[in-house]
Amino acid sequence: MSDGSTQVKSFMVGLVHGSVSREEAANWAMARLKDESADYSSDANLWAALDRLAGADLQQGPGMYLHGEEDFRSWLADFDG
Repeated sequence: MSDGSTQVKSFMVGLVHGSVSREEAANWAMARLKDESADYSSDANLWAALDRLAGADLQQGPGMYLHGEEDFRSWLADFDG
């Protein structure tokens, strides 16, 4: 598993267990997606996982998050493939 994959998995596990905030995961992932020196696009699974993490803090209304623990578990299962 590459370093990027290890970090992604760590953030996903953290979301599932509540040890990482949605905002922390989203900010971390967004920075990776914007990093032009890293070529995450060459790994479709890693890119999809980063994209999902970047949206972990999306809200559908004030204080109502679009994604929850069930989603985070699903993301992790898809990533582990």
